[in-house]
Amino acid sequence: MRSVAEYLEKAAEFDELARSTSEPTLKERYADVAESYRLLAIVRQRLIETGALKPEQPP
Repeated sequence: MRSVAEYLEKAAEFDELARSTSEPTLKERYADVAESYRLLAIVRQRLIETGALKPEQPP
């Protein structure tokens, strides 16, 4: 399972891909994937905050 930071890093990667392409379909798809990773990060953070998941341990 990924950490909140890893989800946000992946979101940033897809945001960059969306910015760097001129193909409208790919731009939209990359932006959607980036948003999905941000949502995963939010959900994971909330689960940690509520105690449903253990806090992330540094490597």
